[in-house]
Amino acid sequence: MKVGFLSISNRTVDQREAKMALFDSGHALGPMISVSEKDEIEWALAQLRPVCDVIVIEGVTDEFYKLYSDRLSAHTESFDIDGKLFCVTPAATSAFLLDKFVPLLNSTHKNKKQFQVVVFKTFNKSEAELKTLLKDFTKQRSKVQIGFFPAFMECEVHVRVSTSMPKADFNEIMNKIMPILYKYTYALERVTIAERVAQMLIDLGLKLKIAESFTGGALAQAFTSLPGASKYLVEDIVSYSISSKINRLGLSAQSIAEKGVVSKDTAYQMAVGLINSGNCDIAISTTGNAGPSAVSGAVGECILAIGDRQEVHVMRYMFDGDLEDNIKRGVKTALFILYNYLEMLEASRQKKGGQPE
Repeated sequence: MKVGFLSISNRTVDQREAKMALFDSGHALGPMISVSEKDEIEWALAQLRPVCDVIVIEGVTDEFYKLYSDRLSAHTESFDIDGKLFCVTPAATSAFLLDKFVPLLNSTHKNKKQFQVVVFKTFNKSEAELKTLLKDFTKQRSKVQIGFFPAFMECEVHVRVSTSMPKADFNEIMNKIMPILYKYTYALERVTIAERVAQMLIDLGLKLKIAESFTGGALAQAFTSLPGASKYLVEDIVSYSISSKINRLGLSAQSIAEKGVVSKDTAYQMAVGLINSGNCDIAISTTGNAGPSAVSGAVGECILAIGDRQEVHVMRYMFDGDLEDNIKRGVKTALFILYNYLEMLEASRQKKGGQPE
């Protein structure tokens, strides 16, 4: 079934969330129209009726009910008019879509086909690249349906099969898809990369310290906005000035003078300074120029360092967004680096029988 959305004065529905919820249940997203004037409601419905099987009305819904006051005895949440199913809600949130709307669709759909969905939370690959990797599974008449839902620096891949598919066939398909996506996947459930990294730190019993210049405290905020951050986050130092880097993190003034404040040496020494201060297992640092102008280095240059007492790795990136976008990219990149680092530590521990390093 194709579902359209009409938002009256207040739009709550998220297009990506709606696409995912409908795809997972075997339905499709139609047009999404927002109006602010009551005389535009009839025009919007005229656009939606010919192309949608179901129409969701959200926002200031009283004006919609007035249009159908002669056909509706009450402000019913769902009803049929001229062969179209209408569903009315003040806010088409993700919770509404998953908990109320999709079950309603499934209960009224003539073909009550059920689906099993496997979610891959991927990073470092664009939607186009992932489609190329999975091209053998997206052909017509494929036994599996794959939905690609890109977001900032990520793409959520949903693999959908009928619950009537024999288990052997399902396992065969997943045994082919899993190796293709595994190295780009940080979770097989709907969690954020920050949530995944935080849980790994807790599970591994590791303490983290952060030093930020490029990301200006935003990396630590990604953790402190989650419950339980005190279990693994020891401290975050937002070290903007040269004197702070020298006095708080122990950087060499000579190295800064020779290499520059935006350099791999600076990022390395920031991480080492955290490690040398003790009480942490892993340290990560960010330096660079997020913008809008640069005194040293180029705008968008981001240098990250991560490591422990044995080894520190340094990586350089170039982002091409504005100040806000570059900081977001720096945070997301740092989280992905942390995830990869923790995954390697976890694999190393498992090899050694689960003993701490």
